[in-house]
Amino acid sequence: MKQATETFDLSEVEKALAAWRMTATVTAAHGVDTYRAMLHSSGERLRTGERAAGAVPWSQLKVELGLPG
Repeated sequence: MKQATETFDLSEVEKALAAWRMTATVTAAHGVDTYRAMLHSSGERLRTGERAAGAVPWSQLKVELGLPG
């Protein structure tokens, strides 16, 4: 906000609002407990480098979904 008030550039504010909008969308669609579980899972991945049980690499998921490589 400080930068926005100094430069009159609202792009950083828009980015923050977009992130909050995504959080609200995911939480509304799947519930608070699911959102918290996702945060915990991603935190564990960042901390340990290990995938959650049942998680697959993006390259494998693309193949399974029939998406271009």
